[in-house]
Amino acid sequence: MGKIKQAKYNINGKTIIIRHAEVQDAEQLINVTKKVNQETDFLLKDPEEVCLTIKEEKEFIQSQIDSQVDLLIVPEIDGRIVGICSLNGNTNKRIRHCAQFGLAVEKEYCGMGIGKNLMKSGIEWAKENGIFRITLEVDINNYRAISLYLKLGFEIEGTLRNDKMLLDGSYTSGYAMALLL
Repeated sequence: MGKIKQAKYNINGKTIIIRHAEVQDAEQLINVTKKVNQETDFLLKDPEEVCLTIKEEKEFIQSQIDSQVDLLIVPEIDGRIVGICSLNGNTNKRIRHCAQFGLAVEKEYCGMGIGKNLMKSGIEWAKENGIFRITLEVDINNYRAISLYLKLGFEIEGTLRNDKMLLDGSYTSGYAMALLL
């Protein structure tokens, strides 16, 4: 179940491919994860906390491909992965209908519709796989992401006060958001 049909679209003269992650993407996924965590405080890890080996990343990707409840998709431009999107579901019967989104796109590719298209692919996969509640958490200051999520139909369900510590030791809050399909 952890696969989607590949999608292509063009923007600003670039062809962007949205596809499920493959085991051979391991090194690129490690690199893009480190890069996006360096570019923003909005994500949950510091770059040095991205520490999987290529072997461990390959095993993780394979587990996502084999999973009945998880999805790992990537945007690719000119053979290079420039972001990552995950939907993590549940095998427990009472929450089998729920999944949590994770999304990150390299800064230089923001504003090109990549995040929107990743989310749309993930939402379509969720519909096809019996998931009808998708949740996510977003930094309260990540206005661009919040705007996208609202446009896609997500609603703010609550505020997560002081839920993340920044590098300078201060705290920031977030929103819990959900989309009911």
